[in-house]
This record gives sequence, C-alpha cells and structure tokens, in this order.
Amino acid sequence: MRALVFEGPWQMPVRKRPEPEAGPGEVVVAIRAAGICGSDVHGYVGTTGRRRPGVVMGHEAAGEVVAIGPDVISVERGARVAVRSVLPCGACEACANGATNICPNRRGLGMQIDGAYADAVVVPEAMVLPIPDAMSYEQAATIEPLAVALHAVNVTPLEAGSSVVIIGAGAIGLLCLLAVRLRESGPIVMTDRSTHRLALANRLGADVAIAAGRRTASDEIRAAAGSDGADVVIEAVGISATAAQSIVVARAGAHVTWVGNSDPRVEIPMQELVTRELVVRGAYAFTHEFEDACELLANGRIDVTPLIEHVAPLEDGPDLFRALGEGRFDAAKVILEPNGR
Repeated sequence: MRALVFEGPWQMPVRKRPEPEAGPGEVVVAIRAAGICGSDVHGYVGTTGRRRPGVVMGHEAAGEVVAIGPDVISVERGARVAVRSVLPCGACEACANGATNICPNRRGLGMQIDGAYADAVVVPEAMVLPIPDAMSYEQAATIEPLAVALHAVNVTPLEAGSSVVIIGAGAIGLLCLLAVRLRESGPIVMTDRSTHRLALANRLGADVAIAAGRRTASDEIRAAAGSDGADVVIEAVGISATAAQSIVVARAGAHVTWVGNSDPRVEIPMQELVTRELVVRGAYAFTHEFEDACELLANGRIDVTPLIEHVAPLEDGPDLFRALGEGRFDAAKVILEPNGR
C-alpha cells in the first residue's frame, strides 16, 4: 500500500508499505479521509520532536473497515468508522479514574501507531467508532479535532456571560469557538495573524476578530473582552508569544487554558500570573468527547463544513505539507483522501 512516511524534517515522501493485516482484536480500516493537523505540520518541519523518522503520521481519520481479526466483536466488515487518536492502557490509575487521555502508557495514532496518511491502517477495535450513514467521511475526519476542542472547553470553568478570548484561529481555535458557542458565554474575541482565518472566525460566530502581531493587539483584545480583560482565555497556538499573551489579556483571577502544543518550552510573564492570581491549566486530547463530537456533528448542532477548505488525494501530500510548513498555504483544514470519495 501507499503511505506518507516521515523520514526526517521536511522529508515525507510517498512510499510503499506492506499491506496491513488484522491480528486478534484488530481491524483494518481503508482510509477515506485524513485531516492534516497543525501538530503534524510542526512534526514535519521538526520543531516539536514528537514525530520520529519512519512513522506514518495522521490521527484525524475516517474510513471503512475492510478486514477484522479474530475475537473482534464490536464491528463488522463494511462498517463506516471514525478512528480514535489515543489508545490508553486501561489498567493504570489515570484510566481507572476516567482520565484516559493522560494515561502514562497511552499510544497515539500517527506516533507510536502508524497513522492515517496511508491507504489503510490496522488498529485495535477499541479505536474505531461507527458513524452515521448520512455523515460524510470528511466530516467524520473532524471528529478528533472537535473532540480536542470540546475537551478544552469542558475543562475550562465557563460561566454564563463570561467573556472569552481564543488565541489562534487555526482548526483547533475555530473548533473551540464552535464549542464555546454552545454555552451561554459573553462576547467571544478571536485573534490570529491570518486575515483569512479571522474572516472565517467572524463567519463562524466570533463577536470580535483582532489581527495579531501589532503592538496594540493585546490592549485591543483586553478592551474587546472587557475593561479588565477576559474572564476566560483559550490559547490554541502553543508558542512563547501567544502563551505570554494569554496571561496578559486575562483579567485578575481569570482562568487560562492552554490547548496549543507547538513548542516544547515557552516563556511567560510570571509576575503577571502570580500577582493577578491567574489559573493556568493544560488540556490534552479527549475522553468522552469523541462520542460527543460525533453526536454533535450528526445532529447538526455543530457544522464543520466551512472549515474544510481543501481536499486532495494522498499523492498531493508531500507538496501540501511543504506548502503548509513554509506558510504558503492558508487553509483551516486540509483533508487527504487516500482512497478517493
């Protein structure tokens, strides 16, 4: 089969790989749609160190079950499924407490398990979720990032009327916007460097969209969120500049959630955090939100269609990754289709 194989920074050609075979408790999924995540682009350019040479990336995936191994009981051949990105061990304290997303023994699709930028993947049956017949594979490929956004919002104390600032209008930031809109929040302010993505944020329901990078941007964000800053800040980029900004634009006593995960280390204004008693926490992956995301898409409460701005065959993957890595292509969500529509 064909697969995009990460061979080092800026090197991810299409290679031939053996056809996957299902072992006990495993299924083979022919990939119909696989989203390109910002974390994969950062891994491709070598900034995060979280992708090792030889791996097939791709963790936002949907497709058709084409083979099942012995002892598989929950899914049949021909099933249309979304693929989970995290496989917890199920035996540790975190798993016992329902925090499967932070299981210390977890394995990730496209990291420890070869991922979805390929014609097919083999995964344990626990990693697949059946999707409704009316849901397109492209929509189903957004279940994973939507689940990440839902989890970030769920762990954030968001009260009725709270003003919200979302830093970063990439796919996760925009999906956080859609998740926040399900709550009775106050004004939602989004900021990004991309005028295209800010226009998309406005289309999706942001009350205010502010261009980042200007000297006055943080002051404008604070003023738009409230005279003292935002009640809640969600940082969806993951670099020093935006991590620091998430502290600056928050009001005293506010809650800041970091879901961005680009740079291994960031610098923040510690005195701002301490003297204004801010609460900062991380949000990683999801737990029950994967099923929640599927349901929200199925019942139409969230529409991800505007985010899917480019769909391409697998063979376009190398050029698309280079364009995304170099910043020459600005699309909220790009979907690869190894097996066509």
